Amino acid sequence: MKKLLLAITLVASAMSANAEQALKLGNFTDNWYVGIGGGAATTLRFREMFPINSTATVFLGKQVTPVVGLELEGTFWFGSNAYNPDNMVSYHFNQTATGAYKTIVRGHYVGVNGTFNLTNLFAGYQGTPRFFEVGAVLGVGWIHTYAPGKPFKKGNKAGLKTGLDFLFNLGESKAHTIRLQPAIDWDTQWSGDNGVQKFPLRSRFAQLHITAAYVYHFGNSNGTHHITVCDKKYSQDELDGRLNALRAQADADIAAKDKALAELQAELDAEKAKEKTVIINETKIEKTQLAPVVIFKVGRSTIDASQQPSVAMIATYMKNHPTAKVAINGYASPEGNPELNQKLSDARAKAVYDMLVKTYKISPDRLSYRGLGVTDELFDENDWNRVATFIEESK
Repeated sequence: MKKLLLAITLVASAMSANAEQALKLGNFTDNWYVGIGGGAATTLRFREMFPINSTATVFLGKQVTPVVGLELEGTFWFGSNAYNPDNMVSYHFNQTATGAYKTIVRGHYVGVNGTFNLTNLFAGYQGTPRFFEVGAVLGVGWIHTYAPGKPFKKGNKAGLKTGLDFLFNLGESKAHTIRLQPAIDWDTQWSGDNGVQKFPLRSRFAQLHITAAYVYHFGNSNGTHHITVCDKKYSQDELDGRLNALRAQADADIAAKDKALAELQAELDAEKAKEKTVIINETKIEKTQLAPVVIFKVGRSTIDASQQPSVAMIATYMKNHPTAKVAINGYASPEGNPELNQKLSDARAKAVYDMLVKTYKISPDRLSYRGLGVTDELFDENDWNRVATFIEESK
């Protein structure tokens, strides 16, 4: 128990140290590899070792982290030694008893394996694979054995795979790997004299399987064939400091913009307070313009809620000065068709007139309105030339 606890502690410490690295794991399509290989398999007890069965293996995998990977494997066993379904030893194809059946493809294993890079786990990952690395593999899958010419019921089995990986990473880019894998393939469901025995994990029902394979690592979106390490790692204090600096900069930018808007509004209010000569198509109108204006959006003649206070100010002024009469002039900015802009200026003046009469109950005989079309003379900004202005005619 003490040895087990010590081993767990060492693994946890190694994984914690490795987790502190800032890794560029990339997209889902990154860090995939494919492999093909061959080897030999025989009974784990070596009792019926010869003839040894040859094997062929293909696999497709993805390196999830520098330590952990997942892969899908397919392995086929070949051989001409006899198969005896009534004397089941080592996947049912290592006996030469009388009445056995011959088959070239002895069986296959299809499974999902978890791979664990022990070198990176305990020594850390430096951003590129080492020339030589050691790993472990643990897999589960489906075993099927073949016996042509005679029906049999026990050709499908649950399989378990345990083994080691000896990895030789080749080339400057480490895109190529030679993998030597000694593994034990366990038949985890065996039918004996007393019925079905599940997960026996006994050497009588296992094979020693040695495979040599070539592995190609596909190119990643980062231009490499493997997981890379970020250029710089930041501690939590450094990350908090950077975040606080960004927040302070954002607050300063907002404050500067608010100040600029306040100054612009002050200039606009000062401009409105002045008596101004209005120029329309080179015709000067020498009348007193009241300060409030109603600004409209592009192509619109409806009065936004933000502009209603200006209309209310005119209504209050007229109620305080019962003899005052006001002319409402509508304008459009120079963009667009002149005829449409003329109609738009009429509609803007009419909208203000209707609000004064209907909402604020100003007598219609004290108001007049007209659209004066396009102008770019009222204000320097075109957005402010989409307005309705108020000219006091008499008191």
